[in-house]
Amino acid sequence: MKGQSVLFTAVGIGVTLLCLLGISWIGPSGAFLNLLTPLAAAYLSMRFGIRAGIVVVAVTSALLLQLATTYTLAAYLGIFGVGSLLLPLFLRQRIPWDRAVLYATLGSAVATSIMILLTVVASGINIQTLIDQMIQAEVDQAMQIYSDSGFSESQLQNMQQVVDGMAEFIGKSFYGLYLASLLAIQTFCLVLLQRFKGNRYQIYGTPFAHWRLPSGLIWVLIGAGFLLLLPVETVSLAGRNLLVVLLPLYFLQGMAVVNSFLQKKPYPPLVKGLIYLLLLILNPLPIIITCAGVFDLWIDFRRPRQKKI
Repeated sequence: MKGQSVLFTAVGIGVTLLCLLGISWIGPSGAFLNLLTPLAAAYLSMRFGIRAGIVVVAVTSALLLQLATTYTLAAYLGIFGVGSLLLPLFLRQRIPWDRAVLYATLGSAVATSIMILLTVVASGINIQTLIDQMIQAEVDQAMQIYSDSGFSESQLQNMQQVVDGMAEFIGKSFYGLYLASLLAIQTFCLVLLQRFKGNRYQIYGTPFAHWRLPSGLIWVLIGAGFLLLLPVETVSLAGRNLLVVLLPLYFLQGMAVVNSFLQKKPYPPLVKGLIYLLLLILNPLPIIITCAGVFDLWIDFRRPRQKKI
């Protein structure tokens, strides 16, 4: 078992580096690999113990110091590394999966805040300037990748406009987007851990088909909507950031509603997977699913209905 653990850990380090640096090595088509970055450390932690995951994160961090910039290392630890250890740590303590995801998300956010605070103290610049520099660094990296991929001059100009628009939106919604991104990464990692668990470990909590958010959270959502409409910029920004975090949560509840219906249908797994994919990417379906998650509080779509005779 020990030899197997060492082998899996070595493979996990290589997979983590590939997923993290895939966009630089492969190009834009490797961007989706970033979502898989925390999987190796989380899976090995669940299967062999937290020490295996710590080894993956520590060795990956050491290699990043040689292969990439300090910024890349900080981004790895803040977005993927810390969460890839916290999520299995909580799951192994038999904490329900939804709370484990929440705690891992908050832990990653705290770790990132500490790193940002240390950077601010060391460099002497304010937080907003640092955030603007981080966003600009991502914009420059994205445009460099598009340029190296052989895009024409006109295509690059169009991409520049799109990227600049996204950068402006991110700048106004940075805190909410960052929390939502951490939440999405932890949730996706949990889905993969559930898929690969077999008989090696257990994940506890409410079955996803029956899962729902606390009913009181709907008032926070309504309040955030009102804040967004107020003419005071700081208050409006607070409402915007709250909505950016809350709407994906209600989208997740809407997906739980869909999951409860699909469990009753004898569709093959491939068909069900295609349905989930379309619900994620095909507009306006994500909006409809989010609305279903919101109105599930009052309508309760999953309540058994009596058929009229």
